[in-house]
Amino acid sequence: MADALGLHINKLSKYCELVSSLGNATPFLKTVIMKSFDGLMHHLGDMMVGCENKEVLDLLKQLEGLVRSTATWYSDKYVNAFSGMRDYTARGVELITRMDKMTVICEQLCNIKYDSDSDVDVDVDVDVDVEEEEAVVGFDNEVELLLDQLTGTSMKQFQIISITGMAGLGKTTLARTLYNHELVKYMFDFRAWTSVSQAYQTKDLLLGILISFIDVPTDDLYKVSEHELGEKLYRKLKGRKYMVVFDDIWDFRVWDILRMYFPDDNTGSRVLFTSRDIDVSLHVKSARPAHVLRLRTEVESWSIFLKKMFRKGLCPHELMKSGRVINRKCEGLPLAIVIAAGLLKNNLSITWWEQIAESLRSFMVSDPGQYMDSLALSYNHLPPHLRPCFLFFGAFPEDYEIPVTKLVWLWIAQGFIHETGSRMLEDVAGDFLVDLIRRSLVMTSRIKADSQVKTCRIHDLLHDFCLRKAEEENFLSNNYRYGMVSSVHCFPLELRKFLQEGGSIHIDTYKFLRVLDMESFRISLFPLDAVQMVNLRYLAFQAHDGSPHASISKLFNLQMLIISSRKNIVIPKTIWNMINLRHLNIRSGENLLEDPSFLQVTQNDEPNALASFQTLSQVCPRSCHNIFSSTPNLRKLGFCGPLISILGDMDFPNLGSLEHLEKLKLLNTFSYPEATRSCNPIMFPNNLKKLTLSNTGLDWEEMWSFSLLPNLEILKLKFQACIGEIWETGDAEFGQLKVLKLHYLDLKQWVCSRDNFPRLQRVVVHCCLKLASVPTTLGEIYTLEVIEVSGCSLSAYTSAVEIQKEQESEGNNFLKVHGKQNY
Repeated sequence: MADALGLHINKLSKYCELVSSLGNATPFLKTVIMKSFDGLMHHLGDMMVGCENKEVLDLLKQLEGLVRSTATWYSDKYVNAFSGMRDYTARGVELITRMDKMTVICEQLCNIKYDSDSDVDVDVDVDVDVEEEEAVVGFDNEVELLLDQLTGTSMKQFQIISITGMAGLGKTTLARTLYNHELVKYMFDFRAWTSVSQAYQTKDLLLGILISFIDVPTDDLYKVSEHELGEKLYRKLKGRKYMVVFDDIWDFRVWDILRMYFPDDNTGSRVLFTSRDIDVSLHVKSARPAHVLRLRTEVESWSIFLKKMFRKGLCPHELMKSGRVINRKCEGLPLAIVIAAGLLKNNLSITWWEQIAESLRSFMVSDPGQYMDSLALSYNHLPPHLRPCFLFFGAFPEDYEIPVTKLVWLWIAQGFIHETGSRMLEDVAGDFLVDLIRRSLVMTSRIKADSQVKTCRIHDLLHDFCLRKAEEENFLSNNYRYGMVSSVHCFPLELRKFLQEGGSIHIDTYKFLRVLDMESFRISLFPLDAVQMVNLRYLAFQAHDGSPHASISKLFNLQMLIISSRKNIVIPKTIWNMINLRHLNIRSGENLLEDPSFLQVTQNDEPNALASFQTLSQVCPRSCHNIFSSTPNLRKLGFCGPLISILGDMDFPNLGSLEHLEKLKLLNTFSYPEATRSCNPIMFPNNLKKLTLSNTGLDWEEMWSFSLLPNLEILKLKFQACIGEIWETGDAEFGQLKVLKLHYLDLKQWVCSRDNFPRLQRVVVHCCLKLASVPTTLGEIYTLEVIEVSGCSLSAYTSAVEIQKEQESEGNNFLKVHGKQNY
């Protein structure tokens, strides 16, 4: 009935929109519309039989009045009375307004009809189908693929299939859709469904599955042991084709126990798991990777919203704008869409919808019972070492993309990460983040060139969960939370005013503070008061003059120092007494390190080593000659300053002894009139994986020297890194190079072969305006996945597209070409 009503309403709506666009109705169109109105009224009369109370009769009367007045409006006599309404647009608006009123009344009648039906268990199967339809919107390809894997006749061996993703994505309903599919019912002799969840009993699972296969279970079945149940199940399934769904599995040891009771007789039997753990396929030793469900697109979300909100799937025009805003704020999570629809369902007033659109999150969290229990399952299943890491996401503003490097450093500073053997804390923290992503609690936002996660975030509902759970467990006080003011944040928030106004800080209040992050707003000078916060592990600030005072060494617990400054700064030599320092990250400028000759001497007459020191950025190379013997574990280094000798050679301190150095940035500030020469490759450590050159002015022929770096995976050539019109790679082989980026270069012609870059995966060409084309030979590199051309000539972009087309014609559909703003 509801579906048929939807057809009536949709048909009428289209006719009215057509009249609105034409500005008037033709005689034929008038006749068609009036017949549609009659059909609508007759259908509603039949639909509401048995529900005739005063409310229903009043609504039908209102609708009949609207229909009659609209019919009169179409008559010539009534149109003449509206002779003042000569604006066709105004006539169209009037018609659509009337149609909206009819739509709302029909929706109210549907709610009365089907809500009363549900009270007496009518149309239960229909409702289930509607729920399943909502959940699989946007997953047509997944349904088709999974259905093929379940029922495909070519795969006779026993197979395990898994569906994973975060809470509220529709894993269970997708599995239910497959389970109830007519083809699945036809293809399998036996089907069983069991919900595992966190609190399970193996015997109960076996019993639930076995009962699904037995028409009339006896009382004796409930009395037998777990092993006897397993044997009965095995005998029942032996030689038969079966499908069993394990819904919401958390502890994969249960499959290790049950596996022996599921025979593999090459009958095409299947076991389907749903889980929030992306690595479920590894745990259960599946031959196929898990199907990881994604968030819905805006279009798919809108479709779910309409199906959930309106039984006929049609939103009144006057509610459309607010509805779209609400839909976007749900961020593609069906659970959020369902909660939003619940808030709107029984109130179709414009004012209410606008209020929800304005403050959706506050309305959602006013009734946390709708989602807290579901999300709590994920949290409760976290091992103890991951819980504080996850709750800390609540410290950031909602919708904030968190840089992974910053997140990891903050975790370490807060004491959430502990030593694991000889591994660096940063590596352990990185594994923790991967684990949270794997458990579908954290989403990746942006990916680095080396495929590592660059930024991450959590859904708004999870953010609210973190705040509530943190308060419940007294996890960090409010003083330690980030706050949002005019799109900048401070940690802790209330210190922002004191620091900006130059006031003194009440040290006793913050004597246990571990993190002071002032990176998002500017102060005048290095915050001298901060040196009294001796428990600080993380200090980040932005100052007009950011040179730290020598007394910074009082912060003997400090691990991370991040400085942004408008002026070049001088790092005092006392910094090298801070033996716990792990990262010194200066954001900009050509900055100096004071001569470290002061270093204390040990009994072995060797300077103390900063064993944990890993990051040093944006420092002048001429002030670094004497420090590297004291930083044996340096991983990231950035030079900014004169890097070219007066003879035209690249010149900087020898880095060969830095065995752990993986990332190096070279930004030259010395202008040389001719193309320069590279340095001896032995000045680079063998373990170097990422190299960035900027303004070094190298002759393109010098590029061969970098091909001798045995582990180089990422090479970025930025503004005037190389000069000259032609780059011929010759016989140079960048054996391990995966990513090559060319930015703001004057290159006109690039000549290379497949052998030059045998493992290349990604090529990015950005703002190389003179480059006529991308080498066609790139298409011959089997590992190449992406060519990105942006801000270049249209011919360069077109050449990349031609490479893609040629590869597709040869059956290679893996290579993708991206481009924007090419002229």
